[in-house]
Amino acid sequence: MRKKTIFGNRSGGRIYKPIALAVILLCSMPLPSGLAQAAVGAAQTAVPDERNLQVKSVAQPAIDNTQRFALVIGNGAYKEGPLANPVNDAHAIALALKESGFTVISRENIDQRGMLAALREFGDKLRAGGTGLFYYAGHGMQIKGRNYLIPVGASIDREDEVAYSAVDAQAVLDKMEAAGNVANIMILDACRNNPFTRSTRSGQAGLAQMDAPVGTLVAYATSPGAVASDGSGANGLYTQHLLTAIRQPGSKVEDVFKRVRANVRRDSQGKQVPWESTSLEGDFYFRGGPASAAPADPAQEAEAALWNAVKDSKLPLELRVYLSRYPIGKFASTALARLDQLQLAATEQANAEASRKAAAERVATEARKKEAADRALAEANEQAALQLAIDKRTAELLASVASKPGAAQPDAKVPAKPARPTAVSNKAGFTVGDRWRYQMVDKWKKEVVSNWSRQVNGFNSDGSIKLNDGAVEWNGDGATKSIHSASGVLREFSPAEKWLPSTLQLGFSEPVTHKVVWRNADGTNGTEEREGTLKVLAKERVKVPAGEFEAWKIEISGYANGTNLSTHAPYVSKFINTVWYVPALKNYVANDLEWRDQRGKLNYFERHELTSFSVRGAENLAQR
Repeated sequence: MRKKTIFGNRSGGRIYKPIALAVILLCSMPLPSGLAQAAVGAAQTAVPDERNLQVKSVAQPAIDNTQRFALVIGNGAYKEGPLANPVNDAHAIALALKESGFTVISRENIDQRGMLAALREFGDKLRAGGTGLFYYAGHGMQIKGRNYLIPVGASIDREDEVAYSAVDAQAVLDKMEAAGNVANIMILDACRNNPFTRSTRSGQAGLAQMDAPVGTLVAYATSPGAVASDGSGANGLYTQHLLTAIRQPGSKVEDVFKRVRANVRRDSQGKQVPWESTSLEGDFYFRGGPASAAPADPAQEAEAALWNAVKDSKLPLELRVYLSRYPIGKFASTALARLDQLQLAATEQANAEASRKAAAERVATEARKKEAADRALAEANEQAALQLAIDKRTAELLASVASKPGAAQPDAKVPAKPARPTAVSNKAGFTVGDRWRYQMVDKWKKEVVSNWSRQVNGFNSDGSIKLNDGAVEWNGDGATKSIHSASGVLREFSPAEKWLPSTLQLGFSEPVTHKVVWRNADGTNGTEEREGTLKVLAKERVKVPAGEFEAWKIEISGYANGTNLSTHAPYVSKFINTVWYVPALKNYVANDLEWRDQRGKLNYFERHELTSFSVRGAENLAQR
């Protein structure tokens, strides 16, 4: 029997057992071709007795697809450098593998002990034979050429502690090899920006290249030293395309990764280029198997060729070319679905552009209104200042005449000091000039991260309140209608975001609901529908930088169901907003805000505290 030595699959001159398939998804790079040739030469030298043998070709064994076992781990809830997507990625991969016939062991946010226990259970199942697959998403790091997977709860302060606090990736391959089963797949998606690298002397990002047994496909998510993004959507860019590719029936594993590489490179504009090396000796299919041995049908080949040319196109015209020729063809339903997706994306883009133009027009209209109000206010202030000067001069003249000896005293009385001009207020008591300043505290970091303020500039004809030169708008009771900023951030609420109860009474409760249109500074945008309950919990004293106050404690909690229109990804979030409201200030003095995803993971945890205020009628309210 002929033996083959494949580059990257030697260990002390020993040939590994045939067909140990391991797909290792790493942040690393292949060796240069010169080194590859040198390695092949060294491998051939290690078996000199076989170079002159007369050998016969032997058919490569087919990979057994009947039994499939998988262990899927997603770690994201780290104290340092928490990650949003590993649990989402692991959940999606587990679902796709179940669809492909795998029996899946799934674990999320587990510590070192849990990872080792799950690996032991996985190794026991592999002994039944068939195909094994290990998938890991989370933080990973390399120390002296070895790769380590970081469990949740790991405390790593020094480089020499890594081996005792993490899980050696080589242990997974050892477990697979010990099982002696037909084929194995190992996927490591550990290319995030790693906060633990500061504990090492090298601080090198990404993972090191690993050697694996013969029959191996090694896939890398990005080049060495580069860091793949954790992603802003439901899944990372690489995992998104991997999920799509492994669901394609009849595709060899090599074709799966070719498709992934092309799509990732395209969508990242060349910033992320996956790479693979292979020493496979058999064919593996996630779904389906090889085509039958029947002679190829030229008509089917022509249809498949046309479909392959247009299937990834974003131009509806190219998809219609296929449908016009094959209206009831093999891929017709897929082409129609693709057309619907493109039409939906075009409609959403048009709607987003219309919303942007409408928002810009509203901003321009408010700017014109503000400019007119500012002119009127300036004219009123100028008139008031002129009248004050006249009254002052009149009083000075009368006082001068009265002080001269023998001068006749005038019958008229000296006018009293003019009273303070009446301030402009609305029905709820908000007054032009009222101002509140706040600081935002990151409750994870326990430090102040920003300061911001709100100041009343005037009132619209419908009674709503203009603040911060028109950048913010409240309704007449102080509930937020819209927020705009120069950086492009937008929040619009319909109806206004209510956080003050209709009745200030202990135990009072009422439902709240509103829609939100949002846009972030990076251009991403979307919509939300929020539903929840507003409750009056207590009346208590609270201390903030502005002083100590007697305040009403109010909680608004519920769920936000939204869609990120930039990525077409739906999401569900739970929010808890606790405010301490002081009626005399017409505003809150503290606000704790928590946002969690649908699995309960805490995404936002911050506190806003009043640092100073200037509110008409409440000048001496704070007790210091």
